Amino acid sequence: MGRPTELATRLVAHDERTRRAMCRPLVAQAKAILSASSGSTVAAWLRHVRDDYPGGTDQFVDAWAGRLSQEHWDAATTVLLGAKNPAQAAKVWPVPEDHTFTEWVYPALFPGDLAIFVEQWSADFAVSPKNWDRNRGRAVMYEWIESGLVEARRHDGAVLMIIGGWADAPGKPLLRWLLARPRVTNEVFARLFDVRGVKGASLMQADQTAGDDPIRTVVVPGLMKRGVWTRDFVVRGTQSALESDLPAYQRRWFVQLADDLGI
Repeated sequence: MGRPTELATRLVAHDERTRRAMCRPLVAQAKAILSASSGSTVAAWLRHVRDDYPGGTDQFVDAWAGRLSQEHWDAATTVLLGAKNPAQAAKVWPVPEDHTFTEWVYPALFPGDLAIFVEQWSADFAVSPKNWDRNRGRAVMYEWIESGLVEARRHDGAVLMIIGGWADAPGKPLLRWLLARPRVTNEVFARLFDVRGVKGASLMQADQTAGDDPIRTVVVPGLMKRGVWTRDFVVRGTQSALESDLPAYQRRWFVQLADDLGI
């Protein structure tokens, strides 16, 4: 199939209809690659394929060369993306492992449709924040938001993904990450005061899991100290959260923040 960047560059040169026609005949091979273990050879993989496999096993003889590597998986994912329309491609997982490649390939293949991916990925996370295989790598969508390639979405899952530690670890790493992305901080993360958590992704759970409450004691104060958020903004957000119908467990995080703020 070739190296992922070379493959994607060739696909980008064609319109969507042509691209899909090019990729569809390779979908079976791509799925075979994604189902195989790292280091596998085609011969070793074929020994475990049943004789009555639909379409026969000959279609996989040259599915990949050498031992399977991450580049093979990323190239296979690229083929699946190229074979689908944007709404279908947004459901393909996992995303390529190479973050730099992933940041580039989606805007290159789907330049006007990134909002579909951000919405789908946010919705997926909100439904199943512990689905590691599906969610991993999808935080790349924040780079598109920050660079202005797509508008920040209003889906709660976009906020919960940051709270859940998928952008960076709660505490100083997340604070640095947010400071480097002011648009994401102000248009997405700032909604933490009005987003209801879910099992597997809430402010209280994230802080308890990390220990020492790093979002409440490091991230929020850090954003105020750097002037990204004003004290008035945080106070109003905290009071609004306390006046809402949050479950008691989630509300406790804001009670503690209010105590930190002296309100």
